Amino acid sequence: MGWLILLAGGGVGLLIGSFIGAAALRLPRDEGIVFGRSHCDSCGRTLRARDMVPVLSCLASGGKCRTCKAPIDHQHVLAELGGAFVGVTAVWAGGATPEGFAIALFGWQALLLALLDARHYWLPYPLVASLGLSALILPVLAFLDGSDLSHTALVQVSGGALGFALLAAPALFYRAVLNREGMGAADPWLLGAIGLWVGTMGVVMTLLLAAAAGLAVAGTLRLSGRAIDGQSALPLGTLMTLSAYVLMVVGRVL
Repeated sequence: MGWLILLAGGGVGLLIGSFIGAAALRLPRDEGIVFGRSHCDSCGRTLRARDMVPVLSCLASGGKCRTCKAPIDHQHVLAELGGAFVGVTAVWAGGATPEGFAIALFGWQALLLALLDARHYWLPYPLVASLGLSALILPVLAFLDGSDLSHTALVQVSGGALGFALLAAPALFYRAVLNREGMGAADPWLLGAIGLWVGTMGVVMTLLLAAAAGLAVAGTLRLSGRAIDGQSALPLGTLMTLSAYVLMVVGRVL
């Protein structure tokens, strides 16, 4: 794999990550993400070109707005670096091919959902639906590759159904027996959307890895002195989307 191709993937990822970072901050405030000029989150000053170079602009300004000196939300840089990571790893796993594009498409959507759930415990249904619908790219790739379309469709449908059922069942149990919500209402739909991408085995592995990651996070929080009990919440959507992407990349590299 040529370094130039990886760098190109990272460069594109930085730009898309910049958009993802802005979207993750604006969507909870019900602000538009497509139209309108980029602006400071604190004072509203319209950003110039020099203010919008991913990562570098933040470093050059000392992590503060040039006008009001308010700290720049760290989520901007986190999203930009995350977008670059997706760009590089997608090209690494799938090459500069339609498959590499499909991996990146999943990864960038997963990143936006992960950021929203991590900070707001919120998985917007339109974004979850977009993740599921974009899995339609897989039959297209199968057709281009000469693979069996019926098998691809069966794997997708079964993965989506299993993913939804794996979380819908315990959610119903919590609601009916314990009379409380055991998880976010969108979590079963999210795992179903992930299942459309990764199939039955992939969706099981995703849930197992997400559970292991959740236990690790909870253990770390407890060791740091944070109180953890049955009412504590972890962003399951974040854990699932990141786990699914890691498995998607690793499964193609190994």
